[in-house]
Amino acid sequence: MEILHALNANLSHGLVVELTAFDPDQDRLSECAVQWLTQGVRELAGRDVLGEVGRYRVSETGTTRFPAMSPRTGSNRWGCVAAAPQGTFEVRYNPYTADVLPWLRQVVDDRAESVSVTSGVFTQDGDIGNSDVSLSAMFDEELPEYVKLVVELDEQELLAPDSATAVQDGLLRSVRWACDRYDVVFGHVSYNHACEETEVEYFLKGSASDPTANTPRWRSHLRGYSWLMVVPAQIAGRLGGADALRASGAFCSVTALPNGALLLQATRIFGEYRGAAVANVHRVVRDVLISGEFRKPSPLPGVPPPDMIVLPDFGIAEMP
Repeated sequence: MEILHALNANLSHGLVVELTAFDPDQDRLSECAVQWLTQGVRELAGRDVLGEVGRYRVSETGTTRFPAMSPRTGSNRWGCVAAAPQGTFEVRYNPYTADVLPWLRQVVDDRAESVSVTSGVFTQDGDIGNSDVSLSAMFDEELPEYVKLVVELDEQELLAPDSATAVQDGLLRSVRWACDRYDVVFGHVSYNHACEETEVEYFLKGSASDPTANTPRWRSHLRGYSWLMVVPAQIAGRLGGADALRASGAFCSVTALPNGALLLQATRIFGEYRGAAVANVHRVVRDVLISGEFRKPSPLPGVPPPDMIVLPDFGIAEMP
């Protein structure tokens, strides 16, 4: 069992940075999503990705296939918008160019379940390569007053010495950009779980693990905790405010946001958020966390390691 845990710990896994924005005004919520998928992309990448992608024909309804793109347009970058309408299994695509903005606004106004932007560099052979930019705006029919702003990346990008600094700087820029402009009431970094749970939700049993049920509880409970997190004003006050959190020793950075929330960064770099650093954050916020019965970590290979939260004393090594 310890061997399996070691194998899992050495694999690279997908990460998500999620910011939950709240606004009862549907127009403002739509504008938040559109700006995230345009200006937020710029902040993450540190350049105008929308202007870098070549000119391609845009479909008024979106196509059912990933758009055909090549570097023959004069740009070495490709970019795509994908929208997943509510209540369907289909995905609609368009190239990520300035001409796509009317369609992008429409799918956001129609509350597609998710609208995502991915972009990357063409390979030497002129093929679409791996993305280096991946952002989404996610809506839930049961949560009409919320949009979740998401960045997806590979964990290795935040660990590898040749990429960690630039990737982390981009993440912090995009997070601060959104938090300075919108009512972000919760934020976290987690492994990319299928049902969009935080690390805490992922290991809880039953209804306690449901992000849809937990999201509206943001004024009284945190869905989780992580290396980078947004704590709303109501909970920050219960924790003693910015000064108390700075004095706790659990955070290297405590930043007050315009809406009264706090942006907390546990360690200077993501790779340091392990062991004692995780325990220190848990110590500070444990009384305001959602609660329930925890399940044991999976013994199967390939799943993310349970090293970003504090679990009860049934460690993997003790499992039958």
